[in-house]
Amino acid sequence: MKKQVALLLFVGLSLALLPAFGVEARGIVNIGGDVVVEEGMRVDDAVAVGGNLTVNGIVEGDAVAVGGSVLLGANGIVDGDVVSVGGSVEKEEGAQINGDIVAVPIPGISSIVDLLSHGKWRVWSWVFRTVNFAALLALALLLVAIIPKPFGSISTSVEKRTLRVILWGILGLLLIIPLAVLLAISLVGIPLIFLEIFLVLCAFLVGYIAVAQLIGNKMARALKKPDLNVLWATSLGLVTLWVIGWVPVLGFLVKGFASLIGFGGVLVTLLAAAKGSREKETAEGAFS
Repeated sequence: MKKQVALLLFVGLSLALLPAFGVEARGIVNIGGDVVVEEGMRVDDAVAVGGNLTVNGIVEGDAVAVGGSVLLGANGIVDGDVVSVGGSVEKEEGAQINGDIVAVPIPGISSIVDLLSHGKWRVWSWVFRTVNFAALLALALLLVAIIPKPFGSISTSVEKRTLRVILWGILGLLLIIPLAVLLAISLVGIPLIFLEIFLVLCAFLVGYIAVAQLIGNKMARALKKPDLNVLWATSLGLVTLWVIGWVPVLGFLVKGFASLIGFGGVLVTLLAAAKGSREKETAEGAFS
C-alpha cells in the first residue's frame, strides 16, 4: 500500500514539474492525447495525461497513464512500474513488467483530465473569477451605501498619509501571527484567535474597497467628472482593479499592494479616531 501511495505521489509530482522543467530527450510525455512507444523504440519514461499509453517497445523507467489505460503489446517491456489512474493495465501474452502494477480506476477522472489538459479550465476560471468579482462588487456597494463615511475617511488617509499607511500596513501584517501566538498561550485567548482572523479579514476587505473608491475618484477627476457619485466611483475603482488583476504578475502585485495600503489605511484611520476621542475627553474634562 505504501508503495502504491508513493507511486501516486510520483505521478502528481511529475505532472506538476513537467511543464516547468520540460522532459528529457529520451522520455515521452503527452498531455491531452495518447502515447505510443513503437516496436524497436527504447525510452526512459512514458507518460500520457488524458489519453492511453501503448507500449510495444521498451520503457526503461516507468509507464504512467492519467485518465487513461496502459496497454502492453506482445513485445512491450517496462523495466519500472506501470501506473494507471482512472483506467486499467492490460498486457498481451509475452509482455514484460519488471516493476509493480498499480491501477486506480477513478470514475470520471478521464473527463476531468481532458478538461484540464485541453485548457478548457480557463473558461471555468473566467466564470469563477467573474462570479467572485460580482459578489465583491455587490457587497462593496451595499457597505458603501449603508456606511459611506468610514470608507471616505480611509480613502483620505491613504491619499494624504500614504507613507504612514504603507508602514502601518506592513507592521500590521507582521504582527498578525505573533498576536495569534500570544493569544494561543492561554485557553481564554484561543477563541480570540478566530476573532482576530475575522477582524483582519474585515479590515482587508474594507481597506480594499476604500482604495478602489480612491482610484475611482481619481479616474473621475481625470475624466473631468469630479462629482461622480460615491457608488459609481467605487464601482469604477473595483472594475479597474479587477481588469488589472488579469495581467500576469503585474495584476497580482497591484492588487496585493492595494490590499496592503488598504489594510494600513484602516489601521491609521482607527488610530486617528482613537486619538481624537481621547483628546475630546481630555478637553471635556478640563472644562468640567
